[in-house]
Amino acid sequence: MAEIYAPNEAALDWADPPGRMLQRELDAQGLTQSQLATRTGLSTKHVNLVVKGTALLSPDVAISLEQVLGVPAEFWLKWEAAYQAAAARTERRESWADFAEWAARFPRNMLISRHVIEATDLTKDVVAKLLTFFAVASPSAFEKTWMEAQVSYKRSQAFTIDPYVTALWLRLAEREAEHVLHGANAYDASRLKKAAGEIRSLTVEDMSKGFRRAQQLLRKAGVALVFVPELDGTRISGVSRWVGGHPMIAVTNRYKYFDSFWFSVLHEIGHVLLHPKRATYIDMDGAAHDNDDPLETAADQFAQDSLIPRAMRDKVKEATTAEAVHRVAHDIGVGPGIVASQHAFLTKNWRGMARLRPKGDLAHLLS
Repeated sequence: MAEIYAPNEAALDWADPPGRMLQRELDAQGLTQSQLATRTGLSTKHVNLVVKGTALLSPDVAISLEQVLGVPAEFWLKWEAAYQAAAARTERRESWADFAEWAARFPRNMLISRHVIEATDLTKDVVAKLLTFFAVASPSAFEKTWMEAQVSYKRSQAFTIDPYVTALWLRLAEREAEHVLHGANAYDASRLKKAAGEIRSLTVEDMSKGFRRAQQLLRKAGVALVFVPELDGTRISGVSRWVGGHPMIAVTNRYKYFDSFWFSVLHEIGHVLLHPKRATYIDMDGAAHDNDDPLETAADQFAQDSLIPRAMRDKVKEATTAEAVHRVAHDIGVGPGIVASQHAFLTKNWRGMARLRPKGDLAHLLS
């Protein structure tokens, strides 16, 4: 008998229908399609359709080919599955040309700068990468997953917010959180509450060092703390949401003052601890009527209490000089900027306290 053809899988083109390999196997064994039909009990027409790739190579046919040709059924089925996947992928890719308008809603330069796409990518490539980036199969699925959800968590805005850029920022934050959470413990609310109390002491440290330590504290509680620079058109200062069973707290460089940054972190921790599990809260500069929102008020109060004990509130209010601000900050165990900002909040004397509030380029310090 002629030597049986032994396929080298590394050299195979799985985009070809398995029928091509079947014909090569028949030629190697000196069999005709008619003879194969007789030995397998299939009709000659059906064998011919399988060879041409117009008929599915079913598990039953694969077993028959194994018995007659000696080539494992798994090989034939693997090829058939790979061929069907390649055909479906090609058909799907052709349909992506219809999604050009959807892809154009995302600022191209922004996508390039955030490494979502390459500068040389064509429209179909951009569509494919966007769908993969957002983990959806189509623009309609994107709308349901990323856009319809925004209606439930975005409060009325005093400014126009770009929903597509907002979705882009959220997904960037999610991906960063997935990296931070790799191998992390399960979420522990009691540990998170304890971590919130420890953040006060981190405000006296170098900004970069304090943030990294805060990340470690929250990770031990099963929470991801990430920094993702603000994108134009979002006005986001912070967000809390759930990613893969873990809370994610993401903050931006919307506010340049370091005290505002720490307040945002604790505000989002407040949302996680105080409000419904798996809810998403996006906090934006210019959100209308935040003072009337009990959830926002509660998160603000949590952040304020975490930074400044209520018993020290009067001392903070009375700290009108730089010396007094530093003295009260030392007594509380926070950075002077925290006392200065809380004094300004309580007295509305923002201008007088501005020089005591450290600020800087958070995107440079924390990236």
